[in-house]
Amino acid sequence: MTPPVGGIDPHQDTFTVGIVDPHGVEITHETFDNTAAGYVTAIELLDAAGVRQVGVEGSAKWGAHVAIALCAAGFDAREVPASRSAAQRRSRRLEKTDAVDAVASARALLAEPTLGPVQTLEVYDPLAAEIEAVLEHRRALVAARTLGLHHVADQISKLPAEIRGQLTSDDKIESRLRRLDRTDPAIDTTPAGAYRLEWLQAFIEADRTTRREIRRLERLIDELLDRHGTTLRDEDGIGPIAAATLLCEVGDPHRFDRESKFARWCGTGAVALSSGEGAANPVKHRLDSRGNRRINSVLHIASVTQARQQPQAAAYLARKATEGKTRREARRAHKRHLANRVIRKMWRDEQTRKQPHALAA
Repeated sequence: MTPPVGGIDPHQDTFTVGIVDPHGVEITHETFDNTAAGYVTAIELLDAAGVRQVGVEGSAKWGAHVAIALCAAGFDAREVPASRSAAQRRSRRLEKTDAVDAVASARALLAEPTLGPVQTLEVYDPLAAEIEAVLEHRRALVAARTLGLHHVADQISKLPAEIRGQLTSDDKIESRLRRLDRTDPAIDTTPAGAYRLEWLQAFIEADRTTRREIRRLERLIDELLDRHGTTLRDEDGIGPIAAATLLCEVGDPHRFDRESKFARWCGTGAVALSSGEGAANPVKHRLDSRGNRRINSVLHIASVTQARQQPQAAAYLARKATEGKTRREARRAHKRHLANRVIRKMWRDEQTRKQPHALAA
């Protein structure tokens, strides 16, 4: 007999568990505190109902800790994309509540039991989780610095003419800041101009500290990747940050049992946009804009880099152009080719990493 299936809708302070029978009929739902005590009580409820497979929506965010607790307790915890649970809710024209969302997650998993495992990296590999923590720290610093530079560019345009005359408008903002740093703070100007100059020169010093910290984090990521043993950096156009992004976004690469599934997940698998061919293969395709955009961006940068540096990549793109593909279609085809190579590398790396453990056992 098929056991019931559970679903979890997590939030910052609470999470709701919904349980459905093999036909999708709701058995029960209950809300718990998002704490260690709440995880224990929820696991007891799932055990009592005979649940073995649980779908968690947002297992990389507010559902991370409950996902870790479920895996530690021996449950088969799967990540339920928000679009899947929303589709279950809309198909029944249900209102949106925590209880409805939890039951919808369970029904989504019941309809598609091969959904990937939870995205909590602590469950998959503590080292990958450490890489993710450092990568997110760097990402936050880069985002804050970029926002600060946008504000600085606006403030430079408001400086008095005698100060702006010493700057070159054609230079990048970093170059103008270096010139501004050498400007005499005692220059005769308006009170507003003097304040802006003082503020901008203080920003320059803080920006130096931020850049030093970003470089330190990049070196740390490189060291962690060495410990991990990944070969992703051997691929032209994939540096330490891109390799770390791939490891953290993909998690366990074996959740993709085929190259086509990985390509569809990261948005490099072309979507058919054609009709009238009957049983023949579709002629036209379009971009899949619903894939993982971070991974898609990594593959795009790698494709552009290889087209500049590798004769084989340039020849591949040229050949696609002779086959009647547009420049964008040729680029998408190359990204699809790169996606295959990336997931193969990740499969091989994962197998290599597991071999010492298998021999030790």
